[in-house]
Amino acid sequence: MRRADSLYLSLFLINRKNIFSLEKILILISAFIILAIASFITISIIRRLVRAKRFKKLDRLKRIYGEKLKDLIYSGYLENGALQKFYSPPGSLKFQAIEDILIKLMNQKKYEPEIKELFTRLGYVDYYEKKLECRNALTKALAIDKLGKMKSSSSIDKIAQQLRSWNPEIITVAIRSLANIGTPESLQTILNFLPLIYEKWLITRKAIENAILKYNQEAIPFLIDYLKHTDNPKIIAIILDILSHLQSESALPIAFNYLSHENSEVRAKALKLIEASADKLELNQIEKIISLLQDSIWFVRLYALRVLKKIRGNKVHYALATSLFDSHWRVRNEAATALAKLGDTSLDIFLQALHYEDRYVQEIICEEIEKTGLVGQLIENLACPNGEKYKKSKEILTIMHSLNFSTPLFKYLTSGENEKIKEEINKIMGN
Repeated sequence: MRRADSLYLSLFLINRKNIFSLEKILILISAFIILAIASFITISIIRRLVRAKRFKKLDRLKRIYGEKLKDLIYSGYLENGALQKFYSPPGSLKFQAIEDILIKLMNQKKYEPEIKELFTRLGYVDYYEKKLECRNALTKALAIDKLGKMKSSSSIDKIAQQLRSWNPEIITVAIRSLANIGTPESLQTILNFLPLIYEKWLITRKAIENAILKYNQEAIPFLIDYLKHTDNPKIIAIILDILSHLQSESALPIAFNYLSHENSEVRAKALKLIEASADKLELNQIEKIISLLQDSIWFVRLYALRVLKKIRGNKVHYALATSLFDSHWRVRNEAATALAKLGDTSLDIFLQALHYEDRYVQEIICEEIEKTGLVGQLIENLACPNGEKYKKSKEILTIMHSLNFSTPLFKYLTSGENEKIKEEINKIMGN
């Protein structure tokens, strides 16, 4: 018994010792976590204070040099003696303050040449061009962006080399930077690199389009000339799309040449370009577009419809009517919308289509008549019995009612004012 008691006592003392050790470890871990949190908070506070102090100094320097730089630029006197007080070590707070001031002043187009010269002579262009050699992508991207904001045309070739990168962020920033420089040389550079960019296709097509669109009308002759020297269908489609946004009439002849291109996207973008000048087309050009309503690709037919719906004339209207029976629902909807907007002119066309034995087409037409508000005009036409408009309108409304598109009729019976129209509606509804 004594031996058993002794063994039990030994185990009890060992367990107690282990529990004490575990409690000690837990206390140490808790202390370490608390210390780490306190250190993190302290560092964050110190960092914030340092940053606030830095920004305060930066704001003070901007106030000191802001007016002085404005006076220098407005005077146009940029001799070395006058510039001496603006020199500063690259990367210093003074360097950053003067850079921020000059970039802000760059928005005043009147003084752009003087500010560009200052960026060069004060060492900013050289400083950021050297940063282009840095391996860090973020540093390099920042340098590219800065050179663009400085409109440094002398840096075009060095920025262009960044378009060979496999980093999509670098390519995007480089294209945007070239567009910010905004010279014919920078635009030509973007166009020259399009095949390489397309081959990699690391950035969005929208990024390229937005960059070129910054050149506005000045880009048109470059784009038209570029089309004469490329056979890449993807790039042709991009250029045609950009020209459509610029609404270039001078590009119309070349757009018509692309209507027979083997690539469907090229045909579609050519039609998109033509759409802006639809009301100026000649008869033979209209007939060429009408022929594309038979194209094998649905979105080409859709773009052809969008051109034709802007043209007045019975021939065009009946061409639109054929698309009411298109195999693709978006084309059918587009045709119905275009015809509904013609108002009373489209009554004969809708009547013919509504008599066609295709319930789906009939319902599309009824929906578009309601959505475009044409149904209101049809109801108003009931006030003048025995006329052609009256007969056609009543027949269309009768068919719509038979297809359960009766809401406008019920609505007029509830809130309409013309008793003659209400009487006609009751006849249509068999009341």
